[in-house]
Amino acid sequence: MKRPYRWTPLRRTVQALVALFYFALPWLNRWGFRGLMGNLASLKVGPVDLAEPASALSVVLAAGKVTGQILLAALPVLALALVMGPVFCSWVCPWGFLSEGLDNLKIRTLHLHRTWTAEGYRKLRPLRVVGLFVFLLASFLLASPLVALLAPPRLLTALPQELFYLGVRPWVTGSLLVLWLVAELLLPRRWVCRALCPVGTLWNFLRTPWTLAVRFDPSLCVDPKVAPCHLHCPWGIDPRSMGRFDGCTNCLRCVEGCPSHALEVGFRPSAGRPPGKSGE
Repeated sequence: MKRPYRWTPLRRTVQALVALFYFALPWLNRWGFRGLMGNLASLKVGPVDLAEPASALSVVLAAGKVTGQILLAALPVLALALVMGPVFCSWVCPWGFLSEGLDNLKIRTLHLHRTWTAEGYRKLRPLRVVGLFVFLLASFLLASPLVALLAPPRLLTALPQELFYLGVRPWVTGSLLVLWLVAELLLPRRWVCRALCPVGTLWNFLRTPWTLAVRFDPSLCVDPKVAPCHLHCPWGIDPRSMGRFDGCTNCLRCVEGCPSHALEVGFRPSAGRPPGKSGE
């Protein structure tokens, strides 16, 4: 039987390159290069502005109006989310890269079990919805784009800019990052990414039935009591029974871990059940 393609080395490479890019960008700006400027909330590529959708939505709510500029900036990234799914979290975001590393460190140092509770990922969906709602409502009430200011991806990529390019002491950004790190370390495993980050939550809810996703074919599943695909998932999701909005980020670890090729990645609706049947 043909072995599944190993996606994780490629994903780790992309994550590392994105992190390196945002670390090096302030130095390039400082040396006079202005072709690329910004962070993961808002990036300027030449004359083109790009805005992360959750950050853009918080800007709109804070301003109380939709401008053509923010709409045009968000549309390309929004299209990426609708087609490719929440790849921002698993392939792009440096915080996700850090979170996975810290999770592995906690497992090794604290001797935690790698297994997850069977239905834990379902129970986190209401918390994600509440967290996103609070961020967006507060943005509106306080007239301040809180997602664009406080979300971990933005903070982590803005810190090098403040430190190396602007030449200021990033006390506020650094303190907020420390708070997120404390939450990452003290809360249950990967709660910041799995439940609290508004960026990842909105990307997850931008799915359609034809968005790139892991598809399950039950006729090929060997159905063990402890499924390898479930064990491989960094968020503890069982891909055999997950709903469209249960948190999958298309990292494809479960596809790698499936011994019977019952899982594959594609754009068509799942062969095993109608789109959204489970918990949509």
